[in-house]
Amino acid sequence: LALFTMLYVDFLDTSGTLLGITNEMGVIDNGGNFPRSREAFSVDALSTVFGSIFGLSPITSYIESGAGVEAGSKTGLTAVICGFYFFLSIFFAPILASIPPWAIGGALLVIGSLM
Repeated sequence: LALFTMLYVDFLDTSGTLLGITNEMGVIDNGGNFPRSREAFSVDALSTVFGSIFGLSPITSYIESGAGVEAGSKTGLTAVICGFYFFLSIFFAPILASIPPWAIGGALLVIGSLM
């Protein structure tokens, strides 16, 4: 039962995200399909399988990608640049870890309330 539940949650989440993003990009045809949809769903499925093999949380497409599309990104270069900056953040993690948690709590509350 849990397997089918996670299957449908992941499938519906991916479907909604991909359709929402491709609609924002303006590439959906009259039939509601978008180019290379089979590849997009296959990559999402494979990343979910490989993520579960390594014990990671479900790796899937997220609606936050819509912010990049709204800003004008359609090729995926934005995701590559974002990934590069995450790689750079590995080297700054020890410096940021020296900040005590009570010093950042206020900022997290403000950011959370703005969301």
